[in-house]
Amino acid sequence: MFKPDYTTLREKTPFTWHVNMSYYVMAELAGVTLHDLFTNYKASVKLYSKENFDKFNEFFPMHEKIKKLSPSTPPISYGHINMLGVDLAFPDGNGEVNYARSDKSLDEWISILDKPIDFSVTGMVPFYLEYRDNMKKAMNIDNVNFGMAYQGPITTAYTLLDLQLYYDIYDEPEKLKVLLGKLIRSIIQFKKFYCQVNNVDYKYTPYMSDDCAALIPADMWEEFVIPYMDIFYSDVNANRRSLHSEGMVYKHLKNLETLGITRYDPSVSPQLDPVIIYNNCLVPFLWRMCSIYHDLLDRELAMDFVFASVRDGASGVFSCITELKEHNKNVVEGFIQACEIVEDMLAKGANRADIGAMMSSRGKDIFWEKWRTQYI
Repeated sequence: MFKPDYTTLREKTPFTWHVNMSYYVMAELAGVTLHDLFTNYKASVKLYSKENFDKFNEFFPMHEKIKKLSPSTPPISYGHINMLGVDLAFPDGNGEVNYARSDKSLDEWISILDKPIDFSVTGMVPFYLEYRDNMKKAMNIDNVNFGMAYQGPITTAYTLLDLQLYYDIYDEPEKLKVLLGKLIRSIIQFKKFYCQVNNVDYKYTPYMSDDCAALIPADMWEEFVIPYMDIFYSDVNANRRSLHSEGMVYKHLKNLETLGITRYDPSVSPQLDPVIIYNNCLVPFLWRMCSIYHDLLDRELAMDFVFASVRDGASGVFSCITELKEHNKNVVEGFIQACEIVEDMLAKGANRADIGAMMSSRGKDIFWEKWRTQYI
């Protein structure tokens, strides 16, 4: 199994930051619902129009420092399972895309995975390929991303088996391993199709999202998680391994080194903070100022969030704009201001303690113990 040199990896990992523009905000500005967006290409044409980006730029003076959305068919995390026969659900209004729960057994899913699948003609792929072609024609552009995506092995297994997955670990462990082995190979095949459609070099895709892996007890990862994630990463044969997994606890962190992870994104993980991560593994990690936390912060605390993250070991920070509220705009602007201060200080030779000294007395009091136990 791939193993980076963890004795120097953190030190060699440069500080990075970014703020993403979200399709939620752009849909709101365009006056289209999420249901419109996922079912009618004309909604995407309106969302990605110059006029709509101008609206965003007017609202957000620091827009040049925001990562812009590139034209894409709507993002669907459950793309791969739709190819396996799971129906997608598109709620009216602004509900998120969901999937229909299945009552199929382990044996039935194994049988399905034993059969070859032509991803180009299965599920809703033909609809979204046509959607993409229509966007290209209407917008007179050559590149539109295909947004039907995939998840890691445990999240995929959960979407197929629902809570039965967590019973099968104990009741049918060997049969579940058969399913996971077949699933990860199906995920890899779909990812290759995804890369081909999007004209992306497969070898540059060492990234996995698998939130439900956090629901597997840490001491069971070696048996039920690590072997299948390793197949995914090894197939790319890259010297980088990036994992997004929400909801872990400190006991999970030791497994990141076993798996050879080189960048970890814990995202929404209320039982973790930068100090806990830094003290329990050697993996470089990002710390996210989640958009759901923006209402809990003001400009000063947003800056302190960045300073505290870097002080306590984060290799990078990021956030996302999901609401058109003046308060949230001020919070994000504070986040950006602090990131630029950190970049400048590091370039001039400052260390993490120097950056931590930039915090206000409020921030020093809140981050991280009170933040974890009283704020979120």
